Amino acid sequence: MVHGVGLDPESETSESTQEISEYIEVPPKPDGVDLEQAGEGESDLYNWADCLARNGDFRDACFRALAWQWAAEDPDGALESCAMVQVSEQRWECESDVAELHAPVDRERAERICPSIPPRKWRDQCWFGIALSHSHIDFDYARDTCNQAGRWRDFCRHDVNGEISQVDPEEALRWCELEEGTLLQRKTCFHGLGKYIGRENPSLAVEYCQRVPTHEPLYPENCFHGLGWAVAESSPVGESIGFCDMLDGYSDSCLLGVSANAKRVDSGLAYEVCGGVVNDNLRGRCEAFAQRERVEW
Repeated sequence: MVHGVGLDPESETSESTQEISEYIEVPPKPDGVDLEQAGEGESDLYNWADCLARNGDFRDACFRALAWQWAAEDPDGALESCAMVQVSEQRWECESDVAELHAPVDRERAERICPSIPPRKWRDQCWFGIALSHSHIDFDYARDTCNQAGRWRDFCRHDVNGEISQVDPEEALRWCELEEGTLLQRKTCFHGLGKYIGRENPSLAVEYCQRVPTHEPLYPENCFHGLGWAVAESSPVGESIGFCDMLDGYSDSCLLGVSANAKRVDSGLAYEVCGGVVNDNLRGRCEAFAQRERVEW
């Protein structure tokens, strides 16, 4: 359950009023095996004997699925299942997943799992997952838990407040307006606002992006960038471009979001989207990112 968005490290000083987050990159899940589709019904989908009977990657994938199945009600059994996973990266991810899935039931028990995960990457991911699990339950706890997410802290803040925006957009906007943290963290907050509301209701997202404070131009620009990304997730590129073209003053920011989303699967298409960006500086940045090699985590 890898979450988060990668944010290009940028200078804290804005180079121009048009500078926005250059890209959003979803950290990839470790290579694994997709389990066959589970059947319907109330019975357990997997059991210990079934997993033991499998070999190689299929065995690891089965024990991970068994851990997910048990996580909410039996975290100790779920962790035992994770311990059977042979590929270490997937084993640590499995333990992180168990913490996330158990957190809504007993967050104190879930919190005890994270420190026991040796690699920092997955230990930080564990806290990230716990924070996300409470984003619709306890806003303050979810945000505070992001502070323990280490390398994923800013990604966590982006995603958690984004999730909050889907159930309480006024509260999410208020939190972004507090102007806590660095410029990168603050503009990332507004990016999450546009992206997550945009996934549910693009028209509503436009209204909220238009309410974002403009004393720092990066704030609304990032909001519309997030909105462009969100629209592109569920609409053909042509429709997404048409949507962005209707946004007076922020169509370029929106198009960069569409391009960034397209880059995940087709860098050539991402480059083509950049051709519609009017501002020369932004178009150059858009094209440069479209041609950049994918970030490896």
